[in-house]
Amino acid sequence: MSDSGDGFKLGTQRRTFLKIAGASGLTTVGVSGTGAAQSGDTTPSICEKADSDADIYVTVLGSGASALKNGRSQVGYIVHLDGEPRILVDTGGGTAAAVSEAGIDITALDIVLFTHLHVDHTSDFPAMLKASYQQGRDGRQWQILGPTGEGSRPGTKAWVSKLFDKTDGAYSYIHEFVHDYLGTDVRLETTDISAPVDSSGEIQTVYERDGLSIQAAPTKHGAMPSLAYRITYGGSTFTFTGDYSSKLGNVPTLAEGSDVLVQNRLLKPQSELKGSYGPKRTLHSTPEEVGTNAQTAGANMLVLSHVSRDEVTDLERELGVIAQRYAGPIVVAKDLLDIYPDGEVVSSTANPETGVGTHGNDADMLFRPNLGSSNDEQ
Repeated sequence: MSDSGDGFKLGTQRRTFLKIAGASGLTTVGVSGTGAAQSGDTTPSICEKADSDADIYVTVLGSGASALKNGRSQVGYIVHLDGEPRILVDTGGGTAAAVSEAGIDITALDIVLFTHLHVDHTSDFPAMLKASYQQGRDGRQWQILGPTGEGSRPGTKAWVSKLFDKTDGAYSYIHEFVHDYLGTDVRLETTDISAPVDSSGEIQTVYERDGLSIQAAPTKHGAMPSLAYRITYGGSTFTFTGDYSSKLGNVPTLAEGSDVLVQNRLLKPQSELKGSYGPKRTLHSTPEEVGTNAQTAGANMLVLSHVSRDEVTDLERELGVIAQRYAGPIVVAKDLLDIYPDGEVVSSTANPETGVGTHGNDADMLFRPNLGSSNDEQ
């Protein structure tokens, strides 16, 4: 382990799970594959099995960005309520495969929340929708929520129609397939949530039923309508920022008092941008802003996801900047982690609450030698 000098320690492996204490003076980091955290660590390292009775927890299906170059799937999450996977938050490329790898039964999914309609947040949704019926989903209705449109950019309702309209949708065949082969119907109810691009708007309660509350607030992500979501159930709260710059300032208000704040994508620290922010400055937040937002919100834990740079020197630098401003524990997400509101972090493939694990075939089945054939085998 190498000491960064900023009040925390960091492992030197790439693409490993990292858990860092913040500026409050808590120490150390748990790194997967290295055993228990060092003595004095007040935060648990990654576990093989959950030891929590929480009513809500989150599976990280994908923790990567759009470039597909660091071994991560694109961004997406499943929110479990009372042990059932009920809510999807974004469905970037690779998230459908992650569902399969963890053995997650997605027939219980009811709600889909899109933070915005960029391809790296949406591309696997058609595959997941169809697979849910193949796994045995009944004919109950999907609730799909996402931002309104802006100019030539469609809103969520129009986007879903372009994909699944029975007459001229790109995947209209799914209705016939599900009806003819599986004996049920695809029912989609889509809601556009106000997401003005250059106005702070209001925090809106967009879903409230059976103890589940979902609130949304518009965020700034360039010219793309974008939302952050706050999900509360069983007395615990997760907030998902989506992709955002800090121009509108809605995230700290929406995330106030959250157990877990899931933060997407960091720019380089302001000291390295040298005044030339470029177009990405209107798309994402700097580490300084992330730390300030998390501290202002009073979030109990900060999870960094939608990761584009995995080099440990980059992470040390950026996390050090955050830790100067945020006093709580920080987790750098990786694919297939389960995150609980009390701060416990568990491998999804080893967590019996989440799924049944990887379904790989034995090597001798994959590479069975040709032993000859008879006519009745052809």
